[in-house]
Amino acid sequence: MFFLPPPLSQTLVRLLSGRKPLLYSYQTSLPCLPVPPIKDTLERYLESVRPLLSGPGFQRMTVLAAQFENSLGNRLQRYLKLKALWATNYVSDWWEEYIYLRGRGPIMVNSNYYGMDFLYVTPTSIQAARAGNTITALLLYRRKVNSEQLTPSRVPGTVIPLCAAQCERMFNTTRTPGEETDVLQHWQDSEFVAVYHRGRYFRLWVYKAGRLLSPREMEYQIQRILDDPSPPGPGEDRLGALTAGDRVPWCTVRKQYFSSGVNKRSLDCIERAAFFVTLDDEEQGMMGEDPVGNLDRYAKSLLHGKCYDRWFDKSFSVVVYKNGKNGLNAEHSWADAPTVAHLWEFTLATDAFQLGYTEDGHCKGEVERSLPPPQRLTWDIPVEVRVLPEFPLGKCGAG
Repeated sequence: MFFLPPPLSQTLVRLLSGRKPLLYSYQTSLPCLPVPPIKDTLERYLESVRPLLSGPGFQRMTVLAAQFENSLGNRLQRYLKLKALWATNYVSDWWEEYIYLRGRGPIMVNSNYYGMDFLYVTPTSIQAARAGNTITALLLYRRKVNSEQLTPSRVPGTVIPLCAAQCERMFNTTRTPGEETDVLQHWQDSEFVAVYHRGRYFRLWVYKAGRLLSPREMEYQIQRILDDPSPPGPGEDRLGALTAGDRVPWCTVRKQYFSSGVNKRSLDCIERAAFFVTLDDEEQGMMGEDPVGNLDRYAKSLLHGKCYDRWFDKSFSVVVYKNGKNGLNAEHSWADAPTVAHLWEFTLATDAFQLGYTEDGHCKGEVERSLPPPQRLTWDIPVEVRVLPEFPLGKCGAG
C-alpha cells in the first residue's frame, strides 16, 4: 500500500480542509492504518510479556513466536494486508466486535466507565435545576455534532488531526444483547430522553414544535417527575438490573418478554432516547468529615449504582444526585474515553459558565406552562422476570 511521508500528508491535510474545518473535514484525507511487519509485532509482543514470565518461560515463548512467524503467522499477515487494501482501518471493526460486543459477561464494571462532576464546587444544590442545565448542555453538544461545528481534535502539540468517527454514535445509541454478539443500534435523531426516578421510567420530550426547551423548562419538567407520587409497577424498579448482568440471559429475556406489546413500546422509548438520565435520591461528592471515603463512594455510585438504577446499555447515562452533584456512566464499545471526556468537559463548562443559574439556584429562562407532562412508561413484567435481577444485584453487592 502507498503511504505519503508525514510532512507531505500534513501539508495536504491543511490544504484540503480549509481554514475552518468542520468536524468531519479530515475524514477522507486521514492516512490508512498501516499493517506493521510481523517481525515488529512479535518483538513488541515478547517485550510486553517478558516481565510476566520466568527465564525458561520466556525462552519457550520466544521459540513459539519464531515458529508462529514461519508458519501460520505469515499467512495471517497476508490476510491483514489484503484487508488493509480496502479498509481505512484494518483492525477497528474487529476490535469493536471481538474485544467488546462479543463479551458475554456483564458490561457493568467490566467495560463501562464513569466521569465525575467538579470535585470542589457544585453550581447549584437544586437537583431539578442541575438536571435541567445538564440535559440542555448535552443537547447543545449534540447539535454541534450534527452540524459538524465541533473543532476536529488533533494530536496534542501538532497539526495532525484525529479521526472523528466515534462522535457519530454518541447520541441516540444503545447496545442490544445477542446470543453470540451484541449489536450497536443508532438512530439519526431523538427528541426525548429517558428518565429514571424512584423505580419509575419516564419519557421526557425535550423539543416542542421544533424548539429546544429552555433550561428553565427542562428544570420544570424534571421537577414534575420528582413530584410525581405514583409508585413503580411490579418489577419496574429493578428492571435496569437486566442490563447489568450477563448478556445471554438478558438477550433471552428481551426476546421472550420485551419483543411485543407494552413492554416493547416502553423498551423502545429507552433505547431510542437521546440518552438516559437517573435522578438519584442519594447525596454524593467529596464532602463531609471523610472526603476521601465519600469520594470513593461517589465513584462506586457512578460506576454501578445499585445496579438496577442505571441503564448500562445506553451509549451514556447521566446521574444527577439529590444535592446537585452529577456524573455519567458510559458504555465502552462505541467510543474510547477521550471522546466522552470531551463531551463531558463541554457539558460541565456550558452548565456552569454559559447557561448559569439565578441567584437562588434555578435555571435561567422562561417556562411555557402548557408543556405536556413527562410520559410515564408502563410495563407488564411477569413474575418469572422479576426474580431474574436478583442475580446481577448479588454481583453488584459483592463488588
